[in-house]
Amino acid sequence: MRYWLLGLLLLAALPARSQEHPPLHLKVVGGLGATVQFKNYEEPFWSKQLAERSGGKITAEVTPWDQFGIKGNELLQFTRLGAIVISTVSLSQIASEDPEAAAVDLAGLNPDIPTLRRSIKSYLPTLRDVYRSRYGLELLAIWSYPAQVIFCNRAIDNLADLKGVNVRVASAMHGDFVEGLGGTGITIPFDGLMDGLKKHVADCAITGAASGYRLGLYRASTHLDPTTVSWGPYVLFANRAAWQRFEPGVRDFLTAQIAELGDRLWVAAEHETQEGVACLTGGSCAAGPAAHMTLVPASENDLKLVRKSFVTAVAPRWSQRCGAECVANWNNTVGREFNLTVAAGN
Repeated sequence: MRYWLLGLLLLAALPARSQEHPPLHLKVVGGLGATVQFKNYEEPFWSKQLAERSGGKITAEVTPWDQFGIKGNELLQFTRLGAIVISTVSLSQIASEDPEAAAVDLAGLNPDIPTLRRSIKSYLPTLRDVYRSRYGLELLAIWSYPAQVIFCNRAIDNLADLKGVNVRVASAMHGDFVEGLGGTGITIPFDGLMDGLKKHVADCAITGAASGYRLGLYRASTHLDPTTVSWGPYVLFANRAAWQRFEPGVRDFLTAQIAELGDRLWVAAEHETQEGVACLTGGSCAAGPAAHMTLVPASENDLKLVRKSFVTAVAPRWSQRCGAECVANWNNTVGREFNLTVAAGN
């Protein structure tokens, strides 16, 4: 019953064909509501800026997806069915069912945003084809949340000190990365992270620096390793049939506006990453009083350990989940971009 009600609530009004640029009102599912990305960028874009820039002809309202109490794969299905016309989906949330979703941001692959954007650019045609053919979705944009880094409630000097340590993870891929370093991945949801560190269910945790600061993880941990484990790419999808029914001028307008939003979101992801680390380790912090965690300096050996974990654990296990055709696509796109080859899983 809740699915039918949700579909009725989210059904977008499609434009009439009688006018050149008819009025259009969209109901959009956005990203995570507690994030800076949603509050400062997505929400005002959909609820205010579209109307201002279209002279009131195109309006929208947006609700963060986590307020619906549904999972990423359910959100994909609602959008596929047309109950939702435009939705924002985290690639990590759908990677368990669609391993291709993890291809652009395998743990240990992208140390910075320029590298992540190169990965996305090279794999984007594959992602577009996958979601058009599998779900009837049009991929409108890819953005990212800030970097995922490592918090610890025990002293560490480098990544080698994670050997034998229980580390909180939120995905199978992060678990693979931790095991590649000799640690053990422990799955704990974000809202249980503080308690898990305080009670030593896990002695370290992988999560975003800025989100960790806002949660107050500096009260439950002492050391911060800023090594980027991965990022948090998320995708803006549209139901392809509904998108194609929009007037060409409307599609062009929305495409241009979404591209501009994407530029601002990428800048925000980089800024949030840097400020999150600063806020946790005594630096300049616009978000509030700075904490004083110990910043673990990066080293050449850490970079070698990251690559070793990627090669020996992350990539092989992902290839098993994704299959031969998927791995071949990756080798011909992302792999070629970075001169890497992943063997097909058995």
